[in-house]
Amino acid sequence: MKNSMNRIRIILIFSVLTLLFIGTGCSSKKKMTKATLREFTASHLIKEVQENEFDFDSFQAKMNLKIETADKSFSTKGQLRMQKDSIIWTSISAPLGVEVLRMMVTPDSVFMLNRNDKTYLIENISVFNDISPMITTIDFIQAVLIGNDINLRESDNYKISIKDGQYNLLISNELKKTIKQSDDEWKVMLKDICIDPQLFKITKYYIKEYADSKRKIELEYSDFEEVNGKYIPTKISIDIHGDFLLKAEISYSNIVVGDNIEFIFNVPKKYDRIFK
Repeated sequence: MKNSMNRIRIILIFSVLTLLFIGTGCSSKKKMTKATLREFTASHLIKEVQENEFDFDSFQAKMNLKIETADKSFSTKGQLRMQKDSIIWTSISAPLGVEVLRMMVTPDSVFMLNRNDKTYLIENISVFNDISPMITTIDFIQAVLIGNDINLRESDNYKISIKDGQYNLLISNELKKTIKQSDDEWKVMLKDICIDPQLFKITKYYIKEYADSKRKIELEYSDFEEVNGKYIPTKISIDIHGDFLLKAEISYSNIVVGDNIEFIFNVPKKYDRIFK
């Protein structure tokens, strides 16, 4: 029974994570064109990416979402609202516009309302460890939502190459040797990152655990649009491998940045809590 409940928990967590991995955009779309690639050191390239990161105080958007698991797939619509470093809020609707799921993530907790079966979930944000040790903070999740990487540092030991007309950052063999000798090698995430040479935005992002190559997340960002002078992706493709296989495609519209927004999350009295 315990193993069965743990599997249900994992499925629920993946459902939550899927709905959180969303990005944003507004204004005219930026189409990628081939450009002459200048020679950069990895350190300089990382600095260019950091200077072109998108930042916000508050954000809201509408979204279209397509989910595919090993045994089923479905499409739906919803809304996303975020306050930087403090709240991620999302509402998912049925085809006729009736809300079926509402979720909220704070720096320490995950909340979910299931309107269909009148249940709710409250968990510590550490439950994301069931998916990967890297998903433990709200700022990491928000960075993924807008195509940033808060863990990309100039001091990291990357090698740089050209791949499909883009820059490619890959962890170096020297660093792999260092990781292999570490007692905490299971905590280390290996990265393979593609960067557009015009916008200096991340277009592909592969992350996997050093000690278990089967546990990985693959992200692809496209259809970049300009918001407040910075470019962000309006489409994201997500492929999660681990104890549970999941794919998602997301697109966005009706973006508003900087306005005062509400994050309403009230649990009706008749709802039953899952995993008390």
